[in-house]
Amino acid sequence: MFGFFNIFKTRNKKIKEKAFQLLRQASKISKEIEFEKDQVRLRGLAFDLKKAHDEGLKLLDDINYDKNKLDKIYFDPKTKMSENFKKVEQILQDFNSRI
Repeated sequence: MFGFFNIFKTRNKKIKEKAFQLLRQASKISKEIEFEKDQVRLRGLAFDLKKAHDEGLKLLDDINYDKNKLDKIYFDPKTKMSENFKKVEQILQDFNSRI
């Protein structure tokens, strides 16, 4: 009986580790965006950032992780409205308006 709970905890731990890996990747991409000048590369980084950020948060939602703890671990560009995230939002809006 207790073995079942351990399997469940292990699964959640793996999902949490994958989510944090994606969020760290999003943070790394955000830092790259700050210094990138090439518009084509910037567009690619914007899509990568959005994908990693959204996928990481979705995984945390799936395991009902308390997102209040994230402030200690991860800088969320959406909540801070950093210049990098403003660049990303503008690039994605421009792309969607062309479609």
